[in-house]
Amino acid sequence: MNFIDKTIAYINPKAGLNRQITREKLRSYESASHGRRTKMFDQAQSSGANLEISQALTTLRDRSRSFVRNNGWAKRAVQAITRNVVGEGIRPAPIGSKPQIKKVKALWKTWAESTECDYFGKNTFYGLQAQIMHGIAEGGDIIVIKRRVKPTANNPIPIKLQLLEGDQLDHFKDYSEYDNGSYCRMGVQFSKSGLLEGYWIFETHPTDGTGFYNQTNSEFISKDDCIHVYELLRIGQVRGIPMGVSAFIKLGDFSDYEDAQLLRQKIAACYVAFVKGDDTERKDTDDRVEAIEPGAIEYLKSNEEVTFGTPPAAEGYAEYTKKILQGIAAAYGITYETLTMDYSNVNFSSGRMAKIDISGNFRALQYNMLVPQLCVPVWNWFMEGAIIAGAMTTRIQCSCTDWTAPRVQMLDPTKETAARVLGIQAGLTTLSECLREDGRDPDDVFEELASDKLKLDALGITLSSIVLPEIIDEPQNNQNVNKGN
Repeated sequence: MNFIDKTIAYINPKAGLNRQITREKLRSYESASHGRRTKMFDQAQSSGANLEISQALTTLRDRSRSFVRNNGWAKRAVQAITRNVVGEGIRPAPIGSKPQIKKVKALWKTWAESTECDYFGKNTFYGLQAQIMHGIAEGGDIIVIKRRVKPTANNPIPIKLQLLEGDQLDHFKDYSEYDNGSYCRMGVQFSKSGLLEGYWIFETHPTDGTGFYNQTNSEFISKDDCIHVYELLRIGQVRGIPMGVSAFIKLGDFSDYEDAQLLRQKIAACYVAFVKGDDTERKDTDDRVEAIEPGAIEYLKSNEEVTFGTPPAAEGYAEYTKKILQGIAAAYGITYETLTMDYSNVNFSSGRMAKIDISGNFRALQYNMLVPQLCVPVWNWFMEGAIIAGAMTTRIQCSCTDWTAPRVQMLDPTKETAARVLGIQAGLTTLSECLREDGRDPDDVFEELASDKLKLDALGITLSSIVLPEIIDEPQNNQNVNKGN
C-alpha cells in the first residue's frame, strides 16, 4: 500500500479495503493494467455497436472501396470471398407434392434464373447474390427493394428486385424519435418496443451528383417491401461494416512499402554504367557514351574506366511480404494461399486442412447471413407474386434449411468423388443434395438420365460398370503437390 492508500485506510478502513480489492482484481488480468506496454489500448472503449458504427461507417466504407479500386490484394480478397460464398448460386429445394414442386420450379426458372427478376434487367437471382455478397464485403451492407411491376408474357411474376448500396440508407436519421414512440438508428426505424418497422432510403445515391434535394430527403419504406443484408457481428447491430477493416492500416502501409521497394529497384536499374576519368583533360567536343547497344565497342582513354551499377538486393523481402499478407488474409477471413494464389508450398494435407478451416467461414456467411436475410424473404416475395398473378394457388414453403450452397471445389477429385458416392450409399446425404451443390436441378438430371437410357437401349448400347478407385492413405512424407506427389 502506498501513502495515499494507507491514509485512506486509516481514515476509512472500508474504503481502504475496497481500494485494495479493486487493485488486486486489476492485477489478476495483466491486460487490464495501465502502463507503457498497454498504451495501444488507450482508444479502447465500452461503447455500443451502433455508436461505434455510426461514427466510423462512412470512413470505413470509403477506404474499403478505395482499396478495392486501387489495391490488388484488397480486390482479390473481396473477389475470393464472393466466389467462394456464392459460386454458381445458393439454390432452393422447396417442399411439397410432386406436381406443385414441378410447377413452382418452372415459375422460379422463368423468373429467378433469368434477368426478369432484376429491376435493371442485368442479372439472374444468382448473379444478384454475387453482387450482394461483393457489396457487403466491400461496403458493409446492401438494400433490396421489392418493386411491383406489370406481368408480361415472358414474366408472369409481378415483382422485381432492385439493389441499392448501403449509402442510400439515410445515415443522418439517427436518434430520431416520433410521436408514436418509434425511433431511428442510422436510417433503420424501430417501434417503441424495439421491433423493426422499416427503412429511410434516399431516392438516388446521395453522392452520385443527382442534386442536393435527393441528398436531404429520404422516403420511408416498410420492412415488408425492403430487405437489409449485412453480417451481424454484435448483438443489436443495425448496420454492417466492410470486411477486412482490422487490416486497413497494415494494408495501406504495406502498399506504400511495395511502392517504395519497386521505386528503389527501378531507380537503381536506370544507372547501368559509370565512367571514371579526369574531367580536366576532357574537351567540350569529346563524344560521350550515353547509351549502350548490343555489339557496341567503345575505346576509352588511358585515364578512364567503366564500372557497372549493381541494384541493391531486397534482403528478406519475400519472407516479410508473406507474413504481412498472412495477416491481411486473416482479417478478411481467408487463407494466404487464397489471397495470393501462391500454392507452391502446399501439400495435400495442408491444403485439405486449410480448405476445412476456410469452408467454415464461407458456410457461416451462406447459412447465417445470405439464406435467412436474403434467400428466404425473396422466396416469400416470389410466392406472393405467383399467387397474386394466379400462377399458383398454394404457397410452397422453402425455409432456411431448404437451400443448398455450392460445394467447395475438390482438392483430389478421385478421392472426394468416391467419398461422396460412399456418403450417398450410406444414407449420410442424398443424390439430389449433391446435384444441387454442383449447381444442377436434380429433376432435370434424372429426366436426362432416363432419356439417355432409352436412347442407348434403342441403339443396343450398354455402358460398362464403373469401379470406384480404392482410397489410398496419404504418404507420411507429405511431399509438395507441385512436385507431382
